[in-house]
Amino acid sequence: MSPECPHCGLPPTKKPRRIPTHSSYETHLETNIAFTARDGVRVDIVTLVADAEADIADLNRSIEKLETSLAAAKKERDETIAFRDAHLALFPPIHQLPAEVLLEIFHLTFQKPYNVFAFIA
Repeated sequence: MSPECPHCGLPPTKKPRRIPTHSSYETHLETNIAFTARDGVRVDIVTLVADAEADIADLNRSIEKLETSLAAAKKERDETIAFRDAHLALFPPIHQLPAEVLLEIFHLTFQKPYNVFAFIA
């Protein structure tokens, strides 16, 4: 087995497949031809199917590993975003307004009496 990827640190996911790229039975696929035990090919076909199932199991394991790595990376990203946002909150935009502007806003707000109970009628 080759070492981990120097870029992402993941183990290689590409394993040699057991099934051939082409089957000698491709011309019979999706037809109504049924092979019997006396045809002598049943064992060969059963072996191809078993190899395909083993490849599927390997691929499922690879997918699980990648999904685990992806979930860990997403969690780390979310934690980093939360860290950044918490620190950005230390500089709210309203604090960048000049004091004169803030004073004018508050002055305009309190010119009329504010009725706290206006919604109760």
